[in-house]
Amino acid sequence: TWAITSADAVARYFGRFPVPKVELLLVPEAGSGVRTGVTYAEPTLLMRIRLGRDTTEAQFLDDWVLVHEMVHLAIPRVPRAQNWLHEGVATYVESVARARVGLVSAETVWREWAKAMPQGQPQADDAGLDHTPTWGRTYWGGAMFCLLADVELLKRSQLRTGLQQALQGVLAAGGQYGVPWTVERILSTADAAVGQTVLTELYGRMKDSAEPVDLAGLWRDLGTAGGKLDDQAPLAHVRRAILV
Repeated sequence: TWAITSADAVARYFGRFPVPKVELLLVPEAGSGVRTGVTYAEPTLLMRIRLGRDTTEAQFLDDWVLVHEMVHLAIPRVPRAQNWLHEGVATYVESVARARVGLVSAETVWREWAKAMPQGQPQADDAGLDHTPTWGRTYWGGAMFCLLADVELLKRSQLRTGLQQALQGVLAAGGQYGVPWTVERILSTADAAVGQTVLTELYGRMKDSAEPVDLAGLWRDLGTAGGKLDDQAPLAHVRRAILV
């Protein structure tokens, strides 16, 4: 049930499950809880998840690891320098996909993002996303990139298309984890799918620059500052569109 529920969340976000076939290897360990996951492309698509033998139903329902790994299947493999895109998309879309099927509340998603995304901000000696392969910049710097892109795409299209439709365009063009693409090809394909240039523009600004993101201002505009959702905020309509 856990595997099917996770796959359904991913399929609903992308319009279909990203690949026709993938092997799921569950490695049991002592204790409880879903521990770690990793996805391999060669020689065939394989996801390996480590989990405790005593994992409860509630722990399975609360898990994000399997959805995260399944999202990886929808993005082509990229060079090591752009691994932040892969992990960032998986980190961001995992929360969105789970919220849309009711596995986690919108309030929880925004609260967790507010707590975790500052880890993606550049530190004193950091460079742009392509040049700072630290854990924080890879996972949460990448997730910030996705959030900024989603907000801007929805603003420019008057809520008609966002990151979801852009990534669906990559999948429709044959992009998935079984094939290697450059990051430029991924982002230009995503942009073309929604008739925008947002992703390519944002990559141009963030790949080599370590300029911090004004997260406090973003939370305020979206109406998520202080842990409460404010429907009177100027971008509250964009905030709602992200998780609907």
